[in-house]
Amino acid sequence: MFGRERRSRRPVRVRRRHERRPIRSSLTGPSLPDPRSRFTRFETDARGAVELLQSYLPEELRGVSVGFQTAPAARGESRFPLLYSVDRDARTIMLYRMPIQRARGLHVDDDEHRRYFIEHCVYQAVCDYLGRDPWELLPGRFDHY
Repeated sequence: MFGRERRSRRPVRVRRRHERRPIRSSLTGPSLPDPRSRFTRFETDARGAVELLQSYLPEELRGVSVGFQTAPAARGESRFPLLYSVDRDARTIMLYRMPIQRARGLHVDDDEHRRYFIEHCVYQAVCDYLGRDPWELLPGRFDHY
């Protein structure tokens, strides 16, 4: 047995503090927010979809503010009140993060399809706000699919 190392057969465990997730890397540090958090990902994806629609429909969406809340409130109206609310008088669209992120029924449950669903909800909310059908909003935009 000289010259041979003895290997432990126990699996290598990640050191956790009080059984929580591993400590963040030194790049973000403990004082900065986690860039991969659910809220950050949701806001980034939703803002991207809003900016795309604002670039295609600048006149219709001028002065309209799009906000985010964690859960639905009893204000506004919409076709899908659990996902978003529309207030035409106040010129606001409010998207609800938690119901959108926890929605079931995606045929593939991965990051890409969750992002598509967030974009779909933004698109539906803008259509509802403008009082137009989805196929009327951006005619010809998706014809190549």
